[in-house]
Amino acid sequence: MRLVDLARFRQAGYRLFSAALLYPDEERFKTLGAVAQELEGRSRRLAEFAFFPQWSRFVRALVTCRDVRAADLEKSYVRLFVVSPDGRCPPYASHYLAPGAPAQVMAEVEAEYARAGFSVPPSLGEPPDHVAVELEFMSLLCAEEAEAWNRRRLGAAVLRLDRETSFLGHHLSRWFPEFSGQVALDGGGFYALAADAARAFVIHDLDLISALLGRYREVANT
Repeated sequence: MRLVDLARFRQAGYRLFSAALLYPDEERFKTLGAVAQELEGRSRRLAEFAFFPQWSRFVRALVTCRDVRAADLEKSYVRLFVVSPDGRCPPYASHYLAPGAPAQVMAEVEAEYARAGFSVPPSLGEPPDHVAVELEFMSLLCAEEAEAWNRRRLGAAVLRLDRETSFLGHHLSRWFPEFSGQVALDGGGFYALAADAARAFVIHDLDLISALLGRYREVANT
C-alpha cells in the first residue's frame, strides 16, 4: 500500500471511531453504515495487519447499525459513558490520567491541538479530552500527513508523523486501553466492540508510525 493511501485509510479509521463514540444520532449512524459498507470491500488488503480482526468486526457492526434506531443505542451510551453515579466508563482522558484534576489534562491536549492549528469543532459538543475529540485530532494529523506524501514533501510528512507519535504516546495510548477494558466489562454490545477495535488500531498505529519514522526521518534530514 502506498504511504499516501495508508495515511488516508488511517484518517478514515480515526474519523470512523470518533463518530461512533459520540452520542448516538440516527442520521449519523446511517452515514457511518454507508461508509463502513464501502470500507468493508476495501479492507481485505489490510488482513496482514494485527488490528484487522477487530477492525473487521467493527466495520460489520456499523453496517448492521444502519437499521438500528438511535434509541436502542442511547440507553447503552448513557449507561456506559454519561458521567453520573451510573456512568461506568467516562470517555474522558482526565478521568484516567489525572482523576480529580481534569484541568491539567485538558490544558495539555489543548496545547497539542494549538501547535497543530486544531480547534475542537463545535459540532462535536464535547470537551477537548473527550475520546471522540482526541480521535478526531488524530484523523486531522493523518489527513495532513497524506497531503504531504501526495505532494512528495518528505519533511512535512515526517513532521506530521512526529506529531502523531507524540500525541499517541503522551495521550491516547496512555489511557485508551484502560477505557476500552472497562467498556469490555459491560459484557459486549456495539460500544464494547467499537472500543476494542479502536484500542487495537491505536496500539498498532503507534508501532507503525514509529517504524515509519525510523525509516524516513534520517532521509528527511539529509
